Amino acid sequence: MITVAEINIAPVKSMALVPLESVNLELGGITDDRRFYLVNSSGRLLSRRNVGKLAQLVTSWDPESEQLRIEFPDGRVLEGQPELDRPVWTIIWGRRVRGRALQGDWMQAISDFCDQPAVLMMSVLPCQVFDEFPVSVLSRASVERLSAEMGMSEDECLATDRFRPTLLLDGCEPHEEDGWINHTLTVGDAVVRVLAPDPRCAIVDQHPVTGETDAEVVRSILGYRPNALAGYFGMYGIVEKPGAVRVGDAVGVQADTIPERFIGLPV
Repeated sequence: MITVAEINIAPVKSMALVPLESVNLELGGITDDRRFYLVNSSGRLLSRRNVGKLAQLVTSWDPESEQLRIEFPDGRVLEGQPELDRPVWTIIWGRRVRGRALQGDWMQAISDFCDQPAVLMMSVLPCQVFDEFPVSVLSRASVERLSAEMGMSEDECLATDRFRPTLLLDGCEPHEEDGWINHTLTVGDAVVRVLAPDPRCAIVDQHPVTGETDAEVVRSILGYRPNALAGYFGMYGIVEKPGAVRVGDAVGVQADTIPERFIGLPV
């Protein structure tokens, strides 16, 4: 039986993942996932592609009290209700996202940590700051298979948070999720449609806690899963039916079928 092993979000894009026991999947994704993000002095997205050590920043966001907390590796903590500047347009992977810059100590502290000017933004609307699709799905078996291909023992297996999946699944065969394109997943009370494979970049070469490059993961993916376009690993999807999802929930996989009335019609 396939089950949900982990649910992960990142309140601030590129910063440390926050594991959850339960979450509500909305049509746009998870409301509090990547609600905040960074841009550089040119207004372009700043992520672990540029500053790997962003992984060292531990965050939390309480939408009810509107309290944001960022803990730095030296123990320093910034916490409070952000004061926001006027809305401006920013570009997230080709999409226009309206955001508001956090004022006060946030900007200077983040800039000092990144060793470059950086602006912490809050998206005006939730569920806007994703890469290609709002939900990523990965099986633990796929991570174990990749680890074995890299010559690792079971005890040395790559940490699953290196791949930052929204939903990590147990009970699958290695890369079983590859066959789910245009399938629907019943996950708890929600329904997720799998749409595309997840192309991996150099971020998965970084240690998930330190952000330092410590392995040739993308090269290893391509070594046994060759593809001229990218090192695909895991799947992307969208939410078709909102609902609650909990760790331990069963996952049902359903292939779309063509209604009988359409069979034989010209296309």
